[in-house]
Amino acid sequence: MRYCASLLLLFTMIVSCSKKNNERSNFAEITVDGKTFAFDSLEAVFDTSYQANQGNFTVYHRATNSYLTWETLSGATKWINGIYEFPGQLYPGRSVVFMHLQTYVNRVPGSYSVQNNGLTMTIDQSENGRIHGTFSGKMKCFTCTPYGIEVSINGEFEMPYTFH
Repeated sequence: MRYCASLLLLFTMIVSCSKKNNERSNFAEITVDGKTFAFDSLEAVFDTSYQANQGNFTVYHRATNSYLTWETLSGATKWINGIYEFPGQLYPGRSVVFMHLQTYVNRVPGSYSVQNNGLTMTIDQSENGRIHGTFSGKMKCFTCTPYGIEVSINGEFEMPYTFH
């Protein structure tokens, strides 16, 4: 009986302490030159009335007044999923039109943009009003020393979206 109780206690501890593999939702993160920024206010809107099917993404971190915004064009298709590149083809291919990050971490402003450097974004899921994707590439920092230094970025997002 003693061994049965010990075994039952061990089994209960293993089951209750095991981690569940839940997917994250409602998040956007970007890592810039080794520093990770997370955002708590997320918005994506796709305008299908525009011939190239425009997507506008804006994510904020309200506590630090930081934001990341970018725009995509889907070309001649209304399908959102796919690979978007900067610089890309404005029409009919998929492209990232611009991406801009403004940060105020520790009260130090940071301003980053894609400028003549490569960026790839992949949207791999878009269903039931939810979108998931990743991006990676290079951005230029316009508040860094030296001015205009190129930094590596990568990021991921999963958030709600709407159509206009």
